[in-house]
Amino acid sequence: MKKKIFMVTERRADFSRFKPIIKLIEKDSSLSYDLVVTGIHLNKRFGYTKREILDEKFKIFSEFKIFDKNYYIKNDGSAMSEALGKVFINLPKIIEKSKPDIILSGFDIAANFALAVCGAHMNIPVAHIQGGEVSGTIDESIRHAMSKFSNFHFTATKETKDRLMKMGEIGKNIFVVGCPSIDALKMEKDEDPKIIKKKFNIDILKDYILIIQHPVTTEIKDVHNQFVETLEALKKIQIQKLFVFPNNDAGSTKIINLIKSKKFNHCQTLSLKEYKTLLKNSKALVGNSSSGIHEAATYKIPVLNIGTRQEGRTKSINVVNANYDRIEIYNSMQKILKQTFRKKLRYLKNLYGDGNSSIKIIKIIKRLKLKNFNTQKKITY
Repeated sequence: MKKKIFMVTERRADFSRFKPIIKLIEKDSSLSYDLVVTGIHLNKRFGYTKREILDEKFKIFSEFKIFDKNYYIKNDGSAMSEALGKVFINLPKIIEKSKPDIILSGFDIAANFALAVCGAHMNIPVAHIQGGEVSGTIDESIRHAMSKFSNFHFTATKETKDRLMKMGEIGKNIFVVGCPSIDALKMEKDEDPKIIKKKFNIDILKDYILIIQHPVTTEIKDVHNQFVETLEALKKIQIQKLFVFPNNDAGSTKIINLIKSKKFNHCQTLSLKEYKTLLKNSKALVGNSSSGIHEAATYKIPVLNIGTRQEGRTKSINVVNANYDRIEIYNSMQKILKQTFRKKLRYLKNLYGDGNSSIKIIKIIKRLKLKNFNTQKKITY
């Protein structure tokens, strides 16, 4: 009998981690999966990325909406909480219908948090990807809460395993595997430069930078002014630019409106194929995306990390930090765009893995003894 794995994806960040895992499941006769799609995958405002899931020919077990027009009008913590509530309402019946052997929850995203909580309440073993990491915004709290509702942990580094053990998690149930989003990018082919040029107005044969800056929910009152500092600094950098819309967390509307009002070259979203091509050929990644921490080092790309969203995460030498200050951002940009800085990255190895994380995760799941597994947890101290 096949071991069934249950997953839910809300946005491009968790899908990038699940994609290589699902591909391996599909090739394994001893495994199956049920995938639930929700969140901004179903929203045209953010590119309706459900298409990418369908393009991969992944089977969607169920889907439901959690964001309505009112969410983007309010775009605050209250609206985020209401959306999370909708996940809690919808998931239990879908899980009951699926009858999975194990739940795989991803990273620090709300729908995956709800999934971990539901799994714990329904006595289904839960495995969590990339627990133990430290960062800013509400993601920090969500991630640690998910770890406490999970029975197994697939961490990116030895440091994060040690942190989970300090949180009272059982050492033998924590596996250091790396970050599967690196696998996803490595598996993708490059997009044709002509298509990139036509679709995004970026000539990848010339210098350009990518900008992805998400709102920090705990600093929602300052989001507008924070992003203005970034824009004012980047206006002085005479180079091609592509702004990628942020995720839909509280405050995202302010960032999107600023990008549109200034008529910057921008896009709603990027497929993994497009993102890989644009990232690996760029002069730098700017903003506060976790991709700058987890993935950019694989391609030895300089990163300017702005503000507090990734505060506390282990960073490679390709990452330079800057506060929300236009002068500091500009000076830091000047530093990372220099050839001397890039030369320092020549022998850089990614601290978050080598692109084999999904293989390790699948091997571990296959050997887990889940029949009559006791999901009751107790802190170890």
